[in-house]
Amino acid sequence: MRRRRLVNRGLGALALGTVTMGALVTVPAVGLALTAAPAGAASTSTLSHFLLKSNEQPGYTVGGRPTTMTTAAGLVEGGPFTAKQSKTIINELKQGGFVKAVEESTKSTGSNEGFSLVMEFSSPAGAQSGAALFLHIAQTGQAGSKPFTISGVSGAKGVTVTGSAGGSANAYWSAGDCAFGSGLYDGTAISPKAAAAPLETGIRSQAKRVGTTCP
Repeated sequence: MRRRRLVNRGLGALALGTVTMGALVTVPAVGLALTAAPAGAASTSTLSHFLLKSNEQPGYTVGGRPTTMTTAAGLVEGGPFTAKQSKTIINELKQGGFVKAVEESTKSTGSNEGFSLVMEFSSPAGAQSGAALFLHIAQTGQAGSKPFTISGVSGAKGVTVTGSAGGSANAYWSAGDCAFGSGLYDGTAISPKAAAAPLETGIRSQAKRVGTTCP
Protein backbone atom coordinates (compact mmCIF):
# COMPACT_ATOMS: atom_id res chain seq x y z
CA MET A 1 0.00 0.00 0.00
CA ARG A 2 1.37 3.35 -0.95
CA ARG A 3 2.03 5.78 1.87
CA ARG A 4 0.40 9.19 2.16
CA ARG A 5 1.79 12.19 0.39
CA LEU A 6 -0.12 14.10 3.00
CA VAL A 7 0.19 13.63 6.71
CA ASN A 8 -2.26 16.13 8.10
CA ARG A 9 -3.81 16.07 11.49
CA GLY A 10 -3.47 19.72 11.69
CA LEU A 11 -4.63 23.15 12.54
CA GLY A 12 -7.51 23.88 10.24
CA ALA A 13 -8.30 22.85 6.70
CA LEU A 14 -6.08 22.94 3.66
CA ALA A 15 -6.59 25.46 0.92
CA LEU A 16 -5.58 24.27 -2.55
CA GLY A 17 -4.26 21.17 -1.13
CA THR A 18 -1.15 19.80 0.11
CA VAL A 19 0.35 18.57 -2.90
CA THR A 20 -0.16 20.01 -6.14
CA MET A 21 2.94 18.19 -6.39
CA GLY A 22 3.99 16.96 -3.10
CA ALA A 23 3.53 16.47 0.49
CA LEU A 24 2.72 18.52 3.51
CA VAL A 25 3.09 17.34 7.07
CA THR A 26 1.09 19.42 9.52
CA VAL A 27 0.65 19.55 13.25
CA PRO A 28 -1.73 17.10 14.86
CA ALA A 29 -4.51 18.53 16.96
CA VAL A 30 -7.66 19.48 15.14
CA GLY A 31 -8.35 19.09 11.46
CA LEU A 32 -7.98 16.50 8.76
CA ALA A 33 -7.13 12.89 9.43
CA LEU A 34 -4.45 10.98 7.61
CA THR A 35 -5.26 10.89 3.93
CA ALA A 36 -4.48 7.56 2.36
CA ALA A 37 -2.98 7.46 -1.10
CA PRO A 38 -3.73 4.69 -3.60
CA ALA A 39 -1.72 1.55 -3.98
CA GLY A 40 1.57 1.90 -5.84
CA ALA A 41 4.24 -0.37 -7.16
CA ALA A 42 7.40 -1.03 -5.19
CA SER A 43 10.05 1.22 -6.65
CA THR A 44 13.09 0.12 -8.61
CA SER A 45 13.50 3.63 -10.01
CA THR A 46 16.93 5.16 -10.39
CA LEU A 47 15.50 8.05 -8.38
CA SER A 48 15.23 5.92 -5.25
CA HIS A 49 18.82 6.43 -4.15
CA PHE A 50 18.20 10.19 -4.01
CA LEU A 51 15.58 9.79 -1.27
CA LEU A 52 16.48 10.47 2.34
CA LYS A 53 18.35 7.70 4.13
CA SER A 54 17.57 6.50 7.63
CA ASN A 55 18.75 8.98 10.28
CA GLU A 56 19.76 11.68 7.81
CA GLN A 57 16.91 13.42 9.57
CA PRO A 58 18.09 12.63 13.11
CA GLY A 59 15.89 10.00 14.70
CA TYR A 60 13.82 9.30 11.57
CA THR A 61 14.24 5.97 9.80
CA VAL A 62 12.91 4.81 6.46
CA GLY A 63 9.78 2.68 6.68
CA GLY A 64 9.12 0.08 4.01
CA ARG A 65 10.03 0.39 0.36
CA PRO A 66 9.65 3.48 -1.83
CA THR A 67 6.90 3.65 -4.41
CA THR A 68 6.91 5.10 -7.91
CA MET A 69 4.35 7.32 -9.63
CA THR A 70 4.78 7.49 -13.41
CA THR A 71 1.98 9.91 -14.31
CA ALA A 72 0.88 13.32 -13.10
CA ALA A 73 -2.55 11.92 -12.33
CA GLY A 74 -0.99 9.14 -10.28
CA LEU A 75 0.89 11.66 -8.17
CA VAL A 76 -2.24 13.67 -7.44
CA GLU A 77 -4.58 10.72 -6.93
CA GLY A 78 -5.62 10.25 -3.33
CA GLY A 79 -4.98 13.87 -2.36
CA PRO A 80 -7.57 16.08 -0.67
CA PHE A 81 -8.59 17.90 -3.84
CA THR A 82 -11.75 18.75 -5.69
CA ALA A 83 -12.00 17.60 -9.29
CA LYS A 84 -11.22 21.13 -10.45
CA GLN A 85 -8.15 21.39 -8.21
CA SER A 86 -6.87 18.01 -9.35
CA LYS A 87 -7.22 19.05 -12.99
CA THR A 88 -5.28 22.25 -12.34
CA ILE A 89 -2.55 20.39 -10.50
CA ILE A 90 -2.19 17.76 -13.19
CA ASN A 91 -1.92 20.46 -15.85
CA GLU A 92 0.79 22.24 -13.84
CA LEU A 93 2.73 19.01 -13.55
CA LYS A 94 2.46 18.28 -17.25
CA GLN A 95 3.48 21.81 -18.18
CA GLY A 96 6.54 21.44 -15.99
CA GLY A 97 7.48 18.28 -17.85
CA PHE A 98 6.74 15.78 -15.08
CA VAL A 99 8.39 12.42 -15.79
CA LYS A 100 8.00 10.35 -12.61
CA ALA A 101 8.35 10.47 -8.85
CA VAL A 102 9.39 8.24 -5.98
CA GLU A 103 8.28 8.53 -2.39
CA GLU A 104 8.98 6.93 0.96
CA SER A 105 7.72 7.34 4.50
CA THR A 106 9.87 7.84 7.59
CA LYS A 107 9.14 7.05 11.20
CA SER A 108 10.49 8.18 14.55
CA THR A 109 9.38 7.59 18.13
CA GLY A 110 5.73 7.60 19.10
CA SER A 111 3.54 9.26 16.50
CA ASN A 112 6.38 11.19 14.89
CA GLU A 113 6.61 10.55 11.17
CA GLY A 114 7.55 12.10 7.85
CA PHE A 115 8.15 11.63 4.15
CA SER A 116 10.73 12.03 1.41
CA LEU A 117 9.75 12.71 -2.20
CA VAL A 118 11.80 13.07 -5.39
CA MET A 119 10.21 14.13 -8.67
CA GLU A 120 11.91 14.07 -12.06
CA PHE A 121 11.05 16.67 -14.71
CA SER A 122 12.20 17.10 -18.28
CA SER A 123 14.37 20.13 -17.46
CA PRO A 124 15.93 22.03 -14.56
CA ALA A 125 13.38 24.80 -15.11
CA GLY A 126 10.55 22.33 -14.65
CA ALA A 127 12.11 21.03 -11.44
CA GLN A 128 12.49 24.57 -10.11
CA SER A 129 8.87 25.37 -10.87
CA GLY A 130 7.80 22.15 -9.17
CA ALA A 131 9.70 22.98 -5.99
CA ALA A 132 8.29 26.53 -6.03
CA LEU A 133 4.76 25.23 -6.43
CA PHE A 134 5.13 22.84 -3.50
CA LEU A 135 6.43 25.62 -1.34
CA HIS A 136 3.58 27.91 -2.31
CA ILE A 137 1.01 25.30 -1.40
CA ALA A 138 2.70 24.60 1.92
CA GLN A 139 2.71 28.32 2.69
CA THR A 140 -0.92 28.91 1.79
CA GLY A 141 -2.37 25.55 2.78
CA GLN A 142 -2.50 26.19 6.49
CA ALA A 143 -2.82 29.23 8.70
CA GLY A 144 0.06 30.17 10.95
CA SER A 145 2.90 28.74 8.90
CA LYS A 146 6.36 30.26 9.38
CA PRO A 147 8.89 30.36 6.51
CA PHE A 148 12.53 29.36 6.81
CA THR A 149 15.51 28.86 4.52
CA ILE A 150 18.15 26.15 4.67
CA SER A 151 21.67 27.52 4.61
CA GLY A 152 24.09 25.66 2.40
CA VAL A 153 21.44 24.29 0.02
CA SER A 154 20.70 26.62 -2.86
CA GLY A 155 17.02 27.48 -3.18
CA ALA A 156 15.89 25.26 -0.30
CA LYS A 157 12.98 26.83 1.54
CA GLY A 158 10.32 25.55 3.87
CA VAL A 159 7.58 26.31 6.36
CA THR A 160 6.85 25.23 9.89
CA VAL A 161 3.62 25.01 11.86
CA THR A 162 3.65 24.67 15.64
CA GLY A 163 1.03 24.36 18.32
CA SER A 164 0.21 22.68 21.59
CA ALA A 165 0.34 19.27 19.92
CA GLY A 166 3.84 19.72 18.54
CA GLY A 167 5.37 20.98 15.33
CA SER A 168 5.88 20.11 11.71
CA ALA A 169 8.23 21.26 8.96
CA ASN A 170 8.14 20.90 5.18
CA ALA A 171 10.77 22.03 2.68
CA TYR A 172 11.35 21.94 -1.08
CA TRP A 173 14.32 22.46 -3.40
CA SER A 174 15.69 21.32 -6.73
CA ALA A 175 18.88 20.04 -8.34
CA GLY A 176 19.26 19.23 -12.01
CA ASP A 177 16.00 17.84 -13.37
CA CYS A 178 14.68 16.83 -9.92
CA ALA A 179 12.52 18.54 -7.32
CA PHE A 180 12.79 17.34 -3.73
CA GLY A 181 10.32 17.51 -0.89
CA SER A 182 10.53 16.31 2.68
CA GLY A 183 8.62 16.87 5.86
CA LEU A 184 8.23 15.66 9.40
CA TYR A 185 6.00 15.89 12.42
CA ASP A 186 7.53 16.07 15.90
CA GLY A 187 5.17 15.93 18.86
CA THR A 188 7.74 17.52 21.16
CA ALA A 189 8.68 20.47 18.94
CA ILE A 190 7.02 23.57 20.33
CA SER A 191 8.97 26.19 18.38
CA PRO A 192 9.53 26.71 14.64
CA LYS A 193 13.28 26.33 15.16
CA ALA A 194 12.89 22.97 16.91
CA ALA A 195 10.48 21.70 14.25
CA ALA A 196 12.77 22.67 11.37
CA ALA A 197 16.12 21.54 12.82
CA PRO A 198 15.96 17.79 11.96
CA LEU A 199 14.60 18.58 8.49
CA GLU A 200 17.41 21.03 7.78
CA THR A 201 20.03 18.49 8.85
CA GLY A 202 18.48 15.85 6.60
CA ILE A 203 18.29 18.11 3.55
CA ARG A 204 21.91 19.21 3.91
CA SER A 205 23.03 15.58 3.98
CA GLN A 206 20.74 14.68 1.09
CA ALA A 207 21.91 17.65 -1.00
CA LYS A 208 25.54 16.67 -0.45
CA ARG A 209 24.81 13.20 -1.86
CA VAL A 210 22.77 14.53 -4.78
CA GLY A 211 25.16 17.26 -5.87
CA THR A 212 24.08 19.37 -8.84
CA THR A 213 22.98 16.59 -11.16
CA CYS A 214 19.78 14.56 -10.90
CA PRO A 215 18.95 12.03 -12.13
